[in-house]
Amino acid sequence: MRVTLKKIKKCVTLCLCAALFMTTNQIASAQETENKDIMQEYLDKAAAGVEIYPLVDEEGVLFGYYEPYSEDDINAVMPLYSSNIEWTVEPQHCRKGANVYTLGNGNVINVSISASAAGTSYLGLVDTATDQLHIFTETKSTSGWFGKITMSTFATSTYSFCILNDSDITITYTGSYSL
Repeated sequence: MRVTLKKIKKCVTLCLCAALFMTTNQIASAQETENKDIMQEYLDKAAAGVEIYPLVDEEGVLFGYYEPYSEDDINAVMPLYSSNIEWTVEPQHCRKGANVYTLGNGNVINVSISASAAGTSYLGLVDTATDQLHIFTETKSTSGWFGKITMSTFATSTYSFCILNDSDITITYTGSYSL
């Protein structure tokens, strides 16, 4: 039963992502090609049965996809930047990092973060130019994250990494993220 539900969820996610991709108007043709590459990568992985989730914020903007991984899947490439975190976040609050990054198509953020308590939490980005919060609903977790976020075509801007504590308890998040 659980396997069937997982397959149905992946199928629905794939259909929604494909529908979103087909209805999104792109301004620059170069970005369309790059977006198609990331989307094709997502579709290929989903079709192969890889556990993968599209990253769409509350406004329906597609930012890329999240792919959980195991210790065996970590590649040995050194990141350009890595940050350790130990953030205590109050209930119904968001905490963003002090560091700012220029992010765009194809950037990858690796995350290895644990949560001190079993409350609902999400990963996201804050656009520092507009102060707009982008929470990725498909990263919902009660224990933390161990995976990677691959960015798709969206407004290239400066962003700060963030975590939303959407629970009724205070949670401490420890670990790291790297670009």
